Amino acid sequence: MIISNGIIGSLSEGYGGTKALDFVEVPWSDAGKRRIRRNTIAGLDFALSMERSQYLFHGAVLFSDDSRVIAVSRPEEPALIIDLCQADQGMGNVRQAALIGHAFGNQHVPIEINETSIIVPMLSSEQLMLKTVHDLKLGEVGLRFSHVRLGASEPLCMTSHSHD
Repeated sequence: MIISNGIIGSLSEGYGGTKALDFVEVPWSDAGKRRIRRNTIAGLDFALSMERSQYLFHGAVLFSDDSRVIAVSRPEEPALIIDLCQADQGMGNVRQAALIGHAFGNQHVPIEINETSIIVPMLSSEQLMLKTVHDLKLGEVGLRFSHVRLGASEPLCMTSHSHD
C-alpha cells in the first residue's frame, strides 16, 4: 500500500517531470475528506491521511518517488447547468442568481459559480431539479444537464447551519 500525508504539489506547476503518472479518482463529494483509501487508475492500493483544511483539487500531487507520481483526477459528474447569460439583464441576473442560490441552499445542495453559469450537482432527479428552477419564475435562463468536473479547483459554495 502507498500512503500519502497530503498534497505535496500540483501538476500545473510541472511536478513530476518524466516520472510515470498515475491518478486516484476523487469525486467532489470526497474532495474535503481527510482519509481516503482506494485503488489508483493503475491498480495500486492507495491511502490518504491528511491534515484538516486541505482540498483535493484536480491535479493535486499526493505522492512522488523515484519512479512515479500519483495525483488527483476529478471525474466528470452529472450536474444541472443554469446559464444566466441569455440576455444582458444587469440586476436581473443578480436576482436570478440569489434566488437560485437560496432555493438550492435550502435543500443543502452546494453550487459552483463561474462567470455566466451556476452549476448544481445532481443530488436528486432531473425532474425535481428542473421544477425547483421553474418554480422560481426567473424568466430567461438556459437549463441543461451535463457531465462536468465539479469543484475541480476549489470547494463548491455551501454554508452549514442546523434546523434545531
